[in-house]
Amino acid sequence: MQRFLSSKIIMIALLILCFLIAFMFIRGTIYERQANYHQVVRDIARNNVSAQTVMMPFIVVPMSTSYVCEDDQKKTCYRRDQIVITPQKASWINKVNVDEQRFKRGIYRAMSYQNKIAITGHFSLNDTLLNPEPNQSIDWKNATMRFYLSDLRGLKSQPVLSIAQKKISFESPKEKGINPLNVDYTQTALPDLAHMPSFDFRLDVDIMGTSSFEALPLGDDLAVSMVADWPHPSFFGESLPLKQLNKKDFKADWQNVFLSNRNTQLLAACLDASTESCTQLQQAFGRQNAVVNYAENTNTGAVGGFGVNFIQAVDVYLMTERAIKYSALFLVITFGTFFLFEVLKGLAIHPIQYTLVGTALAVFYLLLLSFSEHIGFMTAYFIAATACVGLITFYVSYVLHSVKRSVLFGVILSAMYSAMFVILNSEDFTLILGSVLVFMLIAVMMFLTRHVDWYNLKQEKQITEKEAV
Repeated sequence: MQRFLSSKIIMIALLILCFLIAFMFIRGTIYERQANYHQVVRDIARNNVSAQTVMMPFIVVPMSTSYVCEDDQKKTCYRRDQIVITPQKASWINKVNVDEQRFKRGIYRAMSYQNKIAITGHFSLNDTLLNPEPNQSIDWKNATMRFYLSDLRGLKSQPVLSIAQKKISFESPKEKGINPLNVDYTQTALPDLAHMPSFDFRLDVDIMGTSSFEALPLGDDLAVSMVADWPHPSFFGESLPLKQLNKKDFKADWQNVFLSNRNTQLLAACLDASTESCTQLQQAFGRQNAVVNYAENTNTGAVGGFGVNFIQAVDVYLMTERAIKYSALFLVITFGTFFLFEVLKGLAIHPIQYTLVGTALAVFYLLLLSFSEHIGFMTAYFIAATACVGLITFYVSYVLHSVKRSVLFGVILSAMYSAMFVILNSEDFTLILGSVLVFMLIAVMMFLTRHVDWYNLKQEKQITEKEAV
């Protein structure tokens, strides 16, 4: 009997090992489908409009400085600089409408949004412009206000600047001027800037984007707020907001003086022909589209920004991948229950019967993945779990030679699937819930086998058969 017990345990261990290898292939299928989804989202962004990164508008004023040439003291050389003026105080309001049905391809869809931006604030010219040195010449005629946007295809219309009771429409640069930042922008001329040393402004912008939105702050004092009709935001960046999440929408407020000032210094250095500063700014405008997994967008580099990902309520691939982590526990519990029936009830269960039940457990994850892509994770989980529990319960009634035993087995499986569903939807308490579940299962097994004499199973089996007679 001891030899039989040892061989049975070895057989169960080998079956579990084989099924764990099979689960690795199923997990590979999950990653493949997830990669297909992200590829479709990237294709949609490439063919339509991508995630948007927007920089606070600022003013650029060209200035020429004369000096004695180094190679010929009798000649005068000129250096052309760009003076950056950022708002002293500004308020940036985003009103976002999110749409998950606009861009679809097959079973996949990309999150898109329309953002109506209203920026109000105050500009003041600095002393360098108001009181230039004798060798400096300010080119007021070519003063412009610029608005940098990572994907200009998202502009539904040109921004409109309201200043001194006048409305001025932006336009794309007709000539390639000095733009060491090498990022697309739209601008408007401010030829009367010399007569406005201090003024208030309002800029209205209407843009579209997909997946996420990021703001790069500039200036001395900037407050950014966002109201969106989407209940599932994922915030990222070097400064997280004060947020208010509701069932149908959310509101977020950012304010960080340090990031605004640091970005302003980097921008000024970039326009002053600093290659390193320009590289850091370029990376900031392109980092969102470089992230493969949009749900895990990160903010790296010296340029400080903050933003939000508009994510799905439930990431079916992430949830399925989390569910399959419990596959080994399900196998151990199921095969362990079979083993207990063999020990306590004197039944003989063939390895093929173990294999068929284990295969049904594995098919659950394929059903969950395939259905959740079409009908949502919660409904797919219910259908897959019900189908697998029903199939296994029906089959086990013949394996265990008892309807009552099969019903008990089905109740155990249902309890496990219910417990796993609770764990999957309680991300913050996953570890504690999983630990409690394992503890309870061990306690139940210890309770059921408390009277078993593992060295005299044959004798106990004979006693059990006599009692049954």
